[in-house]
Amino acid sequence: MSRLRTLLATLFAVALVAGCSADKDSGTADLPPAQPLLQQSTEAMKQVTSVAFALTTEGTPDLPVRAMNGDLLRNGDARGDVTAVQLGLTLEIKFILVGPDLYFNLAGGYQKTDKSMITNLLDPAAILDPERGIPLLLTQAKDAKAVAVEDGAVKVDATLPAAAVTAIGVRVTEDLKGSVWIDEDTKRLTKVRMDLAGGSATLTLSDFNANPEIKAP
Repeated sequence: MSRLRTLLATLFAVALVAGCSADKDSGTADLPPAQPLLQQSTEAMKQVTSVAFALTTEGTPDLPVRAMNGDLLRNGDARGDVTAVQLGLTLEIKFILVGPDLYFNLAGGYQKTDKSMITNLLDPAAILDPERGIPLLLTQAKDAKAVAVEDGAVKVDATLPAAAVTAIGVRVTEDLKGSVWIDEDTKRLTKVRMDLAGGSATLTLSDFNANPEIKAP
């Protein structure tokens, strides 16, 4: 009987350890408080000098920009590709932003114009701007709650401020529900998902501080 009790105790201990390990792997254990994490991420994002960014949409949200990706410097210079819908037409545009100038390519060579042609749709410079973009979004997020750990980032569900969401290219008039993902080690924001009528939009950030050279074609 004593051997049976010992065996059962051993099996119970093994099962308990396995259960704890599985719980941690699933991202549900030991989640940090959301509000201090958002503040840490705000400060971390203020130090970022460049990012690679990708804006994607799912479903049929009412947005002129359907997708956008590229590289961005803190001063607002950027390069990339944008898919936009204007007057029922889908446009695929390559762009380079340098200072006040926009170089765009619809088909063939680049043409030069004022950058407002693209910043009226989405201003990449706003993404890293503390007064408009990601830092503002993190600072003014409400009802934040850490809900999981995914691929080394803490997922935080929150109500996102309309002004910051609009600045990063998703034009809304009211605060909306969404989620942000904050890297556990660096505290940088790696992704923000915005829930919209008809679908969602997701902005993903990567390649922090690579500082690529961006110049006119």
